[in-house]
Parts: sequence; C-alpha cells; structure tokens
Amino acid sequence: MILLPKRPVVVHVTPWYLPHIGGLERHVEAISNHIGGFDSVILTPRLPGTSRIDRPSERVTIVRFGPTKFPAERGRTRSISSQEWLLRLSRLWNLRRTLSRDSFDVLHVHRPPLIELAYLASKDRTHGALRCIGRRWNRLPSKGRTQILTDHGLFVQPSSPSSLNLKWFMEWVLEEYDHVICVDPSGYRRAKSIQASDPGRFEKVKIHHMPQPIDTNLFHSEPLPVGPELRVGYSGRWERDGMFLLRELVSMNLPGVRYCISGGATPRDLHEYAHAFNSPGVELRPNIIDSVELAQFYHGIHVLVDFYRGDGCGRSVLEAMACGRTILRTRSEDTHPVVDRVTGLLLDPNAASAAQAIRQLAENPQRLVEIGRRAREAVLREYSNEIVVPQIERLYREGLSARR
Repeated sequence: MILLPKRPVVVHVTPWYLPHIGGLERHVEAISNHIGGFDSVILTPRLPGTSRIDRPSERVTIVRFGPTKFPAERGRTRSISSQEWLLRLSRLWNLRRTLSRDSFDVLHVHRPPLIELAYLASKDRTHGALRCIGRRWNRLPSKGRTQILTDHGLFVQPSSPSSLNLKWFMEWVLEEYDHVICVDPSGYRRAKSIQASDPGRFEKVKIHHMPQPIDTNLFHSEPLPVGPELRVGYSGRWERDGMFLLRELVSMNLPGVRYCISGGATPRDLHEYAHAFNSPGVELRPNIIDSVELAQFYHGIHVLVDFYRGDGCGRSVLEAMACGRTILRTRSEDTHPVVDRVTGLLLDPNAASAAQAIRQLAENPQRLVEIGRRAREAVLREYSNEIVVPQIERLYREGLSARR
C-alpha cells in the first residue's frame, strides 16, 4: 500500500464495504470523507467484481483482502459451512498481515473481524477454551497505536431477541480498546455499567456516546409524494430480525397502500421473499448502492417501517428521519430518537399493529407532515455531520497526543 505522508493515517477495519448491505459502510464512508485532517485507509474483505485497491477520493483508500467473500447463498450444507470458516480464518490472516506491514497512526475497528467466533463460543457455554480463542483471534496488531472500536449493537445485545450471553466478549472489548464509541444510548449505558462493576479492570478504556453521522444536506427534507396511495418503505437488511413481519404486512393487501422495498438482500434473501413480494402493490428496489439514489428512495415514500425488536435505531431510520419521513418502529427499551407520536410511531411486535398505524396515517396526511418535520429537527440537533464528525476527529487527535 502506498500512502503519501501528508496527514496522519486512520485505518478503518470493517467486515463488508458495499453500502447496500447495511448502514455500517455508509457510517465509515461518512467519517472518512468528512474528516479533513487525516487520511483514511479502509480495510475490508474483497467481494466478487471489486478491485483490490480503490481511491474514491484524495484522502480515502479502500484496500480489499481475500479470499473473495461471497454473500450467503441458500442451500447451505455442513461442508459449505466448514469451508466458510476456513475462508474467514484465511481473511483474518491476510488482514493481520496487512496491518502488520503498513504504517498508520490510529486503528478504528467498526466490527471485530471474527465476531462470528464469539457468537459460536457463546452458544456453547461449557467451553472456556473457545472463548479464549474468540478473544485472541479478534485481537488485531495495533503496533502500540491508539485503538478505537465503534459499537453498532454488541452492547445492546441483552435487549435483542437473541438469547446469546456475550457479556464476556463485551468485557474483553473494554479491556482491549483505548476508546469505545457507542452509537446508541442503551449501548452506552450498558458499557458504562460493565465498566463501573470493576473500575480497576476497565480503567484504561474511555467510553463515549457518539451517534452515527448523517449527511443532512444529502438526506434533506422534500414535500411528501402526491397521489392516491400511501407509500410505505423499507430499507433495512433483509436478513435482519423482523423481516417476517414485513412479509405478513404485505400479505394483508391494505387498500390504498403501496410498498417500496429496498435494503440489503443477498441472492438467498431474494429467493426466500420472491413469492411474498411478487405483487402489483409492491415495488422492489433492493441493493441500492448510490447514496443520491437512496435519498431519492426516501423522498418517494411517506412512511418507513422498521421491525427490528431490539434496542437502537439503524442508519436507514435516521436517514429517513433526516428526509422528513415518519417512522413506524417496533417498541423496545431504547428507540431513540424515535419518540412515540412525536418523531414517529411505536408499534407492538406484530403486523396488525403496523397495519392499524398505516390506516390511521392514511386518514390524516397532515399528521405525516408534522411528525416528519419533528423527525428531521431531531436528526439535525444530534446526528448531522457538522455535529458528530468533529467529535470523532477530536478522538483521533487525542490518540495522537497520547502516543506522543
């Protein structure tokens, strides 16, 4: 890798860099493109059809390491699963080798590189050795540089429908990293609670609550679509928890409602939901890559539904709110910044609750305008690039000062 020594370098480690797979990649891109005082190198697994190195801008370099990563396909077998683990380990080896030979000033990890191993170790609670391996293999060579981890859901895990006990891995994260950024309030509270339970053990780490930065100029407010139909959108990952509720909602064939379904879908997802979404009342636009096109998607709907049942809000929810759209979200302990009947509507975890809310909104279009306006105001106050990105840059500079 060739880097010009103009500015200090931040290496971002992310497991998947195609924007249509999830919001994490847009989060990394927002940081990389908007922090002017640093060069950014994004290390990510290589996918079919991509080049090994890309330079999307003067300050950003994307380096992809192999073996090539393929999206999950239908028809898995045990032998395929074993092969996938071998490929994961091979990619981890290549990632570690890349980090060991390259120069950088800050290591920013956006997801532990082999967190699947932590999930596997948590399923079998009797094997402490597997947990030890899970910690060791998720450790990356930092060369004594400042290590930052952004948490996008690990520390909110106890609130999700998953029954996995990952507290042991959360504790390792707090021991391993100098800074942990939690994008959700509930994740921040959980991390601080673990730290407070044993201050001596976790005295090194600094825990921060920094929301995901949103480009509120790109994702700007537009008038609601004009027409006889209420346009209900979806823009999350199709593999995400709650997708079965969207399928059930579509099957209700609500009169005067049209569904616009985007989000990240692998070939296996497309095959699984092809029959359910094959309807004149459904417009399918999966895997939107371009951010401008994604903003146009939000501008073309009235309402965005999100059926995730755990804590925290994904990036698609925040982007739709920035566009002045009403959010329908499943109730949980932490739905910030979606506040019931203020910046969105909170639903019971069933399709009938969503259908009732959609009918009420269709009968009162002015309510859509009012909720959408307040939703955008909430994002502007807390999530805009102008507010969040300087906080992250200050963290990078603090890391440089500590090293010196």
